[in-house]
Amino acid sequence: MKRGSERRTAAVVAADVVGYSRMMGEDESGTLEALRQHRAKLIDPLIARCGGRIVKTMGDGLLLEFANVVNAVQCSVEFQQSMAQRNADVPEDKQVVFRIGVNHGDIIFEDGDIFGNGVNLAARLEGLAEPGGILISHTVYDGVAGNLEVEFADCGKRAFKNIVESVHVWSWPRQLPDIRQDRKPFVVVSEFESRSEEEKTLAEDLRDDLVAALSRLTGMEVTPDRRKADYLVHGSVRLTGRRCRISARLIAEAEEEQLWAERYDEKTDDPYDVMDHCAVQISMSVRRRIATDDAEKAADKNFDEMTIEQLLSASGVSFFTPTKDGWLRGGMIAEKSLERAPTNFMALAMAAAGNGMAEMLYGFREPDREVVDLAFERLEKARRQTNKSDMLQITYSGMLTFARGRHHEAAVAAERALQLNPDYNMALWTLGAAEVFGGEYAKGKDTATHAVNIDIRDPYVHLYSRIVGYGCFAAEEYAEAADWFWKADQLAPGLPHNLAGLAVCQWHNDDQEGARETISRLLGEEPEFRIGDMMTLPFSDVAVWQRLVSGLRAAGAPG
Repeated sequence: MKRGSERRTAAVVAADVVGYSRMMGEDESGTLEALRQHRAKLIDPLIARCGGRIVKTMGDGLLLEFANVVNAVQCSVEFQQSMAQRNADVPEDKQVVFRIGVNHGDIIFEDGDIFGNGVNLAARLEGLAEPGGILISHTVYDGVAGNLEVEFADCGKRAFKNIVESVHVWSWPRQLPDIRQDRKPFVVVSEFESRSEEEKTLAEDLRDDLVAALSRLTGMEVTPDRRKADYLVHGSVRLTGRRCRISARLIAEAEEEQLWAERYDEKTDDPYDVMDHCAVQISMSVRRRIATDDAEKAADKNFDEMTIEQLLSASGVSFFTPTKDGWLRGGMIAEKSLERAPTNFMALAMAAAGNGMAEMLYGFREPDREVVDLAFERLEKARRQTNKSDMLQITYSGMLTFARGRHHEAAVAAERALQLNPDYNMALWTLGAAEVFGGEYAKGKDTATHAVNIDIRDPYVHLYSRIVGYGCFAAEEYAEAADWFWKADQLAPGLPHNLAGLAVCQWHNDDQEGARETISRLLGEEPEFRIGDMMTLPFSDVAVWQRLVSGLRAAGAPG
């Protein structure tokens, strides 16, 4: 310990203004004056009267030290009660409301400031407390139980960032809302309704196929017990002549709320063709919608309050946004998961995907080598734990193709994902990319087109369409390539790779005016775009990449 430092035990109070940044943005001078008045007339005198010390102020917060927990908690309760009274006649958007966290433990005192785990936990407790409320650790509760006429609610154990073990916490004036046990959501597939014997047979087979498909997917657990289920999948099968209609619905059991519904209606001589096609679409739609619902339920929580599974759901949902920011945010949330569970293979894969691939798929520049190396390090760590995650395999496949140009290995990883989850459209995408960039243009086009056709509503269809476009361009089928890049741009407007591919194909298809307009759009979206900064696409035949670059220059893209 540094000379002049002192280790001691103390009660630490962390207080923070709720929505401080918003208030400062709306009325900086008014907010500062309100805080000054609260400090002068209530807060500072109260702290002194209770025997506390203001260690430091942080603009929107206070860090306080007390010799004992009784005084710390008594001061905190009176603080919140008095602030509520002072806010009674103030418009809601102008009210200064605090959260407070109280902990008792070892601290390090140095140069008037305090540090250490006791301080860190007080700050974490404050972050989880409700506006106008107080959250205390179990050590504080033990010290005040029976000594104060204040009732605290038992909120059980909670996990906190950078705190190794879960902490038993107590709240005032209300109990914190429960968080779901840290597990994957449970889904049950019920019998599909039918009328005739033929329909009944199809319905039973469809249910079996859905159970098998959903069981292969990560992010949820299939259970036969509806009493345990968080979500219910059910629907109906109808046959009329050559017409087959399948309806499916997803229900959130606790709220008895329908989250998703779809009807599949086709003419066919073999209803099983429709059923096979629908089982894949239903299972992938259910997977996405459950992840979205799980993330929405935790949307008002801070990351420290979320379970690992809720963090993973929130990360997964962020990837559905077809932008670089969406993917980077997905990677950032996965990083939060890794702080609590450093070996979680799904968190490792999501962090690698978000941070490692965002620039390659949604930007235009060569990705940072250190970022790519870290992504591969995490993927290898995850792969040492399991080879049974389709998402892990397709992330590895995509990174091998786009960051390393190792097409054969990328194809092997994508094929492994398809063994785990047949007709997985993202696996078909990464396989198609490995084939197209590896020189198998026709084969790769067919594979990526299959990915598109599985479910046109999939949030990544723009990526699948782009790969078909590259395959057509490499094969010098420029009109068809332009159509695919146009489709990709319609699904995810303004992405540099889509617009660059469209412009090049328009130019080679003798649509010079259209090519120049597309380049103008590209520069409007990315004013700093330069061909020299553009990520080199991993075509095994360098001549294909050179043809793309020369087309961009001819169309007017800056060098």
